[in-house]
Amino acid sequence: MSMRTRTRSLLSKRVSVAGMIEFGLWMAIPYVVIGLAWAFFNVEKVRHVEDLLQTAFPAGGGIAAYLLMAGLWPLFVLVPSVCVP
Repeated sequence: MSMRTRTRSLLSKRVSVAGMIEFGLWMAIPYVVIGLAWAFFNVEKVRHVEDLLQTAFPAGGGIAAYLLMAGLWPLFVLVPSVCVP
């Protein structure tokens, strides 16, 4: 069986919307875990972002900083000098 035939048979399968949502949620688990671990081990960068967010979110700057770092961790890993000086 050629690669083209296998690809066509794979793409011809019907998938429900619920199945796609479930797949997306399963793929989000490692992303969030890696992001939280990265934020946990880079506390100095989180503190810097927290200081920047304190003016906008005085009561929740710390939580917002951790959520921002956990959500945007690939950006902070790939472009650290642009994101956090």
